[in-house]
Amino acid sequence: MLNELNQKADGLVERLSESLITPLWNVDQAAINRILLSEMNDKRIKAILVTEDNGNNVFAGKIRNESWNIVDFKTWPIGKFVKRKAEISIMNQPIGAVEIFLSPKFVDDELYHSILSSLLRTVMLVLLINLALFITMRRVLISPIAKLSQTARQISLDKNYSARVQIECKGEMESLVANFNNMLQQIEEQDLKLKQYSGQLQEKIHQSNKNLENSYRELKIINRELEVARDAAEAASKSKSEFMANVSHEIRTPMNAIIGMADLTMETPLSPKQREFLNIIISSGKVLLRLINDILDFSKIEAGKLNLEEVSFNLHQLIHDISDLFVEQMVASQTELVIDIRPGVPQRIIGDPLRLRQVLINITANAFKFTTKGEIIITVSADKLNSRKAEIVFAIKDTGIGIPEDVQPHLFEAFKQADGSTTRKYGGTGLGLSISKRIVDLMGGNIWFRSKPDEGSTFFFTITPNVAAEPVNKEFTLPENLQGAPVLVVDDNFAVRSVLVRYLKLFGLKPVSVPDAEKAMELIREHENNQFKLVIIDLRLPGMNGDEASIEIRKSYSKEELPILMITSTELNTAIVKAQNAQINKMISKPLKQITLFNSILDTFGYDIPKEYAQKPSKPVKNELKDYRLLLVEDNPINQQVAEQILLPTGIAIDSASNGKEATRMVQETKYDIVLMDIQMPEMDGYEATAKIRNELGMTELPIIAMTAHAMRGDKEKCLEAGMDEYIPKPIDKEHMINTLRAQIAKRNPITPGHVKQESDHTPAPETISTESSVNNAGGSKINMEEVLERIGGDMDILVSILRNFRDYNRDFNKDMRILLQNNQLKEAGERAHTLKGSAANISAQELAMATLELEKACKSNLKDEAMQALEQTSTQLDLLFEEITTLEKDYV
Repeated sequence: MLNELNQKADGLVERLSESLITPLWNVDQAAINRILLSEMNDKRIKAILVTEDNGNNVFAGKIRNESWNIVDFKTWPIGKFVKRKAEISIMNQPIGAVEIFLSPKFVDDELYHSILSSLLRTVMLVLLINLALFITMRRVLISPIAKLSQTARQISLDKNYSARVQIECKGEMESLVANFNNMLQQIEEQDLKLKQYSGQLQEKIHQSNKNLENSYRELKIINRELEVARDAAEAASKSKSEFMANVSHEIRTPMNAIIGMADLTMETPLSPKQREFLNIIISSGKVLLRLINDILDFSKIEAGKLNLEEVSFNLHQLIHDISDLFVEQMVASQTELVIDIRPGVPQRIIGDPLRLRQVLINITANAFKFTTKGEIIITVSADKLNSRKAEIVFAIKDTGIGIPEDVQPHLFEAFKQADGSTTRKYGGTGLGLSISKRIVDLMGGNIWFRSKPDEGSTFFFTITPNVAAEPVNKEFTLPENLQGAPVLVVDDNFAVRSVLVRYLKLFGLKPVSVPDAEKAMELIREHENNQFKLVIIDLRLPGMNGDEASIEIRKSYSKEELPILMITSTELNTAIVKAQNAQINKMISKPLKQITLFNSILDTFGYDIPKEYAQKPSKPVKNELKDYRLLLVEDNPINQQVAEQILLPTGIAIDSASNGKEATRMVQETKYDIVLMDIQMPEMDGYEATAKIRNELGMTELPIIAMTAHAMRGDKEKCLEAGMDEYIPKPIDKEHMINTLRAQIAKRNPITPGHVKQESDHTPAPETISTESSVNNAGGSKINMEEVLERIGGDMDILVSILRNFRDYNRDFNKDMRILLQNNQLKEAGERAHTLKGSAANISAQELAMATLELEKACKSNLKDEAMQALEQTSTQLDLLFEEITTLEKDYV
């Protein structure tokens, strides 16, 4: 139909192009309209337009509107049309054009009607065919199938599989009926077999039930046996725990006496050999104690009974406290210990400080054990996971012997050591790293290491604690006039220099660092017109030492013009003498701490240390608790004596009770400020005594501190649940005990500030020591009494005994030195002078120490004449000191 429409369009446009020549040439619009109207009788034509020669201006035209009526042309038609256009020309000269538009609308309508009529005819034919088929099928198929269905339904109701279908039919239905009957026959046979199988199955089920009953009886017997075995295992575990607790208690009780008494004996007058023996006893006792703790911890871990605390603590302080534990090892081994706490590490976190401390101590102790020279760096960094949680990474790096590759895969296994032979050089149980790994695992972290033999090791571990809220936002910022001040840092250790530079930048200073004194001297000379504000120099340097460099600096700059802070890891008394001789402003001991450096700089430039940065002395202050009374409840007389001697310097009044029954009577008769309560005692133990004091006597405010050798899991919690306020394990740590007493008394009866302040205001912090001469020149005193008494604990009798021993030992010093010098034995003379110099420094006889230093230098430089002159000065100072010692003996003995 569309082709027909196209043909119509082609014929129409051709015809119009010829018939419109004359009227268009004559401009006969009426004739044109008549021709157009005659052609528009065909409803398929939408519009016919006649245009002039330019093809744009419509000369005449007809178009159908929306109602399909013919009207004069107004607008061009829009839509889908079959369009044709032809020129109108005379003698091949165009005079216009005709354009027609045919709508396919009527073509679609015709096509629709044609398809509809065809579809109706087809439907009628299909219906007739289906009717014929239905009639035929009903006769041939449906009736037999209905009979088959009826028979099948009846068989299903009657269960009579012997019935058969009797239908006369032909063809396929005959086969269907025959097959149906065959199926019935097979079902009948299967039904008979099923009945037989059912009988057999019932018999088997009956037998199975009997077997299940027998199995159930056997299972009950096994369960009873398992319950007996479980009870036996629990009893064995309980016995093991009780055995471990008893072993711990029985070992710790004599250990408390051994370490405590040895520690107290160290504060009495002793010969060098006796002091050496006592140090060995204390050191060995602490090793044994660590061994006991490791075994107990391993036992707890193996039993799954090691629980972690969740408390808020100062992470920075914990790390610095740990570093203080290794000062003696650092000095003895000449190994640098560097603490590097990176920016971003939170001050306070929530976790178990005791267990974190244990891991850090285990790894650091191993580092010192296997490192004889070089450095050990403890680095702490943090990545903040969110506002409340951070991942903290600890790295302990050493420059020791490293770990053999064959040992590395087994390093975290229990009882494994890098050298497990019987001839091994390094001791230990092999439990430290295993326990550390278990603790880190419990904290939800990871632990690993990197190591190369002969190059050292680095141990890493991570924890992800919650970050605790900071009560005070501490920022180490120096006063404005120190901001941007240039500072010279001199240290041969790169790690120490790096940490110092970072700390100084945080303070607001501009540090410059060099590795030796020679380069430092060059820089000072170069900056003569814009000199450094401060010099921080290590005592021990390659080439020129720090004290020697400081002496050179002092030739050009006074202590006020260019302050010098000296850092040292050597023996403190020796370092003090060198610092005083070199006119050092202040000395700082290693390992370096940020707060110590900050306070030292403030103090050097005359600024008050802010209260929040002030370091409280941890040592007991003499008679600080003299206004308080304590009840010591302890059945062991040796432990009583240890505790009494430890508390003696505090001035606290002490009464003793040998058991809990006696203690409950005494607290009713006398008003006590605090009670130290042992746990395991005859007649009435510490738990029962505490319960009676709290519940029956109603003394709920009286501080009671457990003092016990019980150190198993839950012992501390058990003490606190019983009503005790705090827990001190044995062997007793003197500083821990006094700090605990101080804290508990202060909670209820604030300690009068005057007791502490009057005697502690001039006590230097352990990390920083002023090198200003503090000799009391009034009266010509050769001994700094305040300093030496602070060093030995304030006991004047002990001091007099020490001074007497000093005098007796050095009585022939002048005569011996003259003989050595006359015999040109300058090396031996230098060693003898060195010994006297150290002894003088220990008793705070600074003038003698400095005179002896000059004598030692002259001897070691083989300058005999200068040595003889220095000996005269030393002898004069020694004689004056002997006179002062004699006077002290008369006054105090």
